[in-house]
Amino acid sequence: MNKLLLSSFLSFSVFLNIIIGSEISSNTFLFCLKPELQPLQISLNRSELSVGIEELDVLFRNNNVIHVEKWIKFSNDTHKQGDIYINKIYRAYLSNDFTANIYFIINEIDHNDFILYAEPEYSHSIYYEPNDPAYNSQCSLESVKADLAWDYWDIMGGEIPSNEKILLVSVDTGVDYTHPDLINNIWINQKEIPEWVFELPDLDDGDGILTAIEISDFMETQTDAQGDTLGFRDALLIDSAFTNGIDDDGNGYVDDILGWDVSGMSGNEDNDPFPKTGIDITDDGGWAHGTHVAGIL
Repeated sequence: MNKLLLSSFLSFSVFLNIIIGSEISSNTFLFCLKPELQPLQISLNRSELSVGIEELDVLFRNNNVIHVEKWIKFSNDTHKQGDIYINKIYRAYLSNDFTANIYFIINEIDHNDFILYAEPEYSHSIYYEPNDPAYNSQCSLESVKADLAWDYWDIMGGEIPSNEKILLVSVDTGVDYTHPDLINNIWINQKEIPEWVFELPDLDDGDGILTAIEISDFMETQTDAQGDTLGFRDALLIDSAFTNGIDDDGNGYVDDILGWDVSGMSGNEDNDPFPKTGIDITDDGGWAHGTHVAGIL
């Protein structure tokens, strides 16, 4: 059975060129019920639309509204902001022969006491052009709809996904966080590191933030009792300068500097999300899968 673990938090940078287009839908509009009303009971009987509110049924019949649907299909009463309940926002469709009257119809509906607002529906298109020359060769990005994920940032407001404040979480079979393609992007839990560590010479570059590469470089200058050079993984050991056996950030996990392994090397959880060693990497258990996914992230 594959291990399931919180493998690591990764900082992520993407630079995008953006082209934005916007147009008003000619045959649909949106309206929102007031919060005290129950959601509509939409039905269609012999092509006659009914929504459970007589005034709306009459308006829709008189103005050739042929279909109504929830704007967000799976929304519920917990999805709201102020007086606006997402599950009470609806999209109305006009017959193609009556689209010229769309603003009149919106105004008619908006003047009803049970309507919070009615408005045109805008269709926005945002086109991204990643600066990665091999983007078209990466089938996984399109498969996971990474371009749609970028819409979670307020691009118009100047919030561009291009700095280390943006974190991605990987829950997988472990991550080789020492990999040269990953170590510069591995997030370090600053609040879990003992405060005195930041004062060690030749560690922090002076910005008060320890990076994975800074910790790795520091560990390579250290040796153990046998005189062997230490590495990045050794920073997670219980006798490391970076661990103190205390849950410093109070999140319930002790010394979770860069992630958590919920099954560990022997079935007991620990703070080292490195993939299990000493097994066939071609095994169906997916030894390298977490590292592969981290690379995509």
